[in-house]
Amino acid sequence: MSITSRWQERRRRKAAQAALGEMTERAARLGITPERVLEEYRRIAFANLSHIVHWSDTGMSFKPDRELDPDDIAAIAEIVESAKEGKPYRVKLYDKKAALDAIARYLGMMPPPVTTKEDEPTRDDGEDPRERLIRKLDRLAAQIAKRSADPKPEP
Repeated sequence: MSITSRWQERRRRKAAQAALGEMTERAARLGITPERVLEEYRRIAFANLSHIVHWSDTGMSFKPDRELDPDDIAAIAEIVESAKEGKPYRVKLYDKKAALDAIARYLGMMPPPVTTKEDEPTRDDGEDPRERLIRKLDRLAAQIAKRSADPKPEP
């Protein structure tokens, strides 16, 4: 590894550490903790629509306030009321699967995603990508020239 690439790598690490430090400070200032985030995911993942609304032959209606659990209320993404009757027409909850997946990943219940060779980031060895491309093109041109120079065997 050249001195330039080591210096660049060190500079990238310092910038990443500074950014992480800033994010950590901001999260602490706002009271955002891993436990609090996990709690919000839990509220979404385990919410139950039947705790929020009641269905009958006449349609859907909200349950009385005293029966509503704050955890279930926190999982509501959208409420659309009927224009005529003022009753709830549609109640949409946040995505339960996404919340469950996030919880499972956090708790280590899901295996890490499998990456392929194409997904892996390329290692920056300090070489100019244009120079690398020129070298590859030169190799390809040499292979083509060699094939055209070789006499073709007769059948």
